[in-house]
Formats: sequence, C-alpha cells, structure tokens
Amino acid sequence: MSNNVHPDDSPEAPHRQWNEILQETRVMQTGVQILAAFLVILPFQARFTVLTDVEEILYVILLVFSALLIVLMLVPVLVHRYLFGQRLKATTVLLGHRVVKVVGISAGLLVAGSVWFVIQVLVGWPVSVYVGGGLMLATLFLLVLLPRLLTPRGSMPESYDEG
Repeated sequence: MSNNVHPDDSPEAPHRQWNEILQETRVMQTGVQILAAFLVILPFQARFTVLTDVEEILYVILLVFSALLIVLMLVPVLVHRYLFGQRLKATTVLLGHRVVKVVGISAGLLVAGSVWFVIQVLVGWPVSVYVGGGLMLATLFLLVLLPRLLTPRGSMPESYDEG
C-alpha cells in the first residue's frame, strides 16, 4: 500500500510545527486552568465539610494532579527558552510534541476524574462508579485508542515516533 503522506523536512518545518504545538497548548491550558481553579475553591464551599476521608484523599489527588498538569504545560516553553538560539528547534519540537500528547490525555483524565468526584459527592459511590468509571473509559478510548485507530501506519514522520 502506498503512503501519500510526505513528511515536511523543509527548513521552515520546525518553526511551523513549534507554532502548532504552542497553539494546541493554549487551547488545553485554558480548560485545565479553569478546572484547577474550580478545584482550588471547592474547600471554601459549605458542603465540602461533609466529605469522607476517602473523598478528601480523592480531592487532594485531583488538586495535585491539576497543579502538576499546569506545570507540565510550561515545560516545552521553558525548554525552548533554555535552548533558544542554539539551533535545536527540532529537539524542542519533539519534546513539545510528546508533552502535548501527555497533557492532552492527562487533561481528559482530570476532567473525567473531577466529574467522577462531583457525582460521588452528590449521589454516592454506587452511581459514581458506573458514571465516573464509564466516563473514564470513554475518555481513554477517545484520547488514547481512537487516535491510534485513525492514524494510518507509517504516516507519522520519524521525528514524531514514540521511540
């Protein structure tokens, strides 16, 4: 089977790819920051005081995960700053590519986990396990499995391979 995808190996390609990575990061960053802000203000709500110990642990995990996710989104930009002017744009682009993939999947899991947490607090464990667990599985399918199913073999440039 012939492959119609031709990798862009022009001298301008890393610059275009870097701009695409930055745009994708901006899109994810807003949602993650809003969700993190929501998690930060939760303890100041009246109903928050009725959480069980397990619910409090789950909340702390979600809060810390959201903070780490925001920091992870900064990694490509900071690496770019450190490598700026050293003609290492391809290295920066590869790192950015990998970080954006991890952030995208992690952001989806954070959203699903936060919804699971809210449902658990509102209606309890039995319903939250089905709804939250189902949402978590749907998220993993949509963000991990579906892209792999849609990507034709050999269509990614070698610089973007997982290896």
